[in-house]
Amino acid sequence: MKCVKVPHISGMSPCWQFVRYCLVGGVNTIIDVSILNALLWRFPTHNVQLLVVENSVAYASGAVSSFFLNKYWTFQRKQRPTRREVGRFLLSVALEIVSSNGLLWCAAMALSPFLANVTVWGNASKLLAVAANAVLSYLIMRFWIFASGTQDRAIPPGTSPPTAEV
Repeated sequence: MKCVKVPHISGMSPCWQFVRYCLVGGVNTIIDVSILNALLWRFPTHNVQLLVVENSVAYASGAVSSFFLNKYWTFQRKQRPTRREVGRFLLSVALEIVSSNGLLWCAAMALSPFLANVTVWGNASKLLAVAANAVLSYLIMRFWIFASGTQDRAIPPGTSPPTAEV
């Protein structure tokens, strides 16, 4: 893939933005999978419902670093987080957790008869869910959460946003 510098509002081509997004995703995935493995080690199970709960905790943990790394490094937004960004991000993470858990559940059900080892089963299921969810997450962040047209001013703590006068 060849990344060419093209004029863009953030000064970075969408291609390089995607490369940075993938690097951040790698860090977040390491956090996510590490926490999932710690949970699988501490609470071993072949129960899909418990795996989904453990996945939710692990995914949310990786999402915390995702917000800050993507905001300040990938999409180069310098202002403090806005309520709109945080609200959209929380909604996005909720949707991604639902999507990830749905994909994980399907993969886990399909792989369960073939993989007796709990750790291998959980990680194989997780790998399939991560791959499918990565594209969804990028598109949501790129075109909705940190979209160029949605750069709101940061709202200082303890103040309320301005209201339109009629």
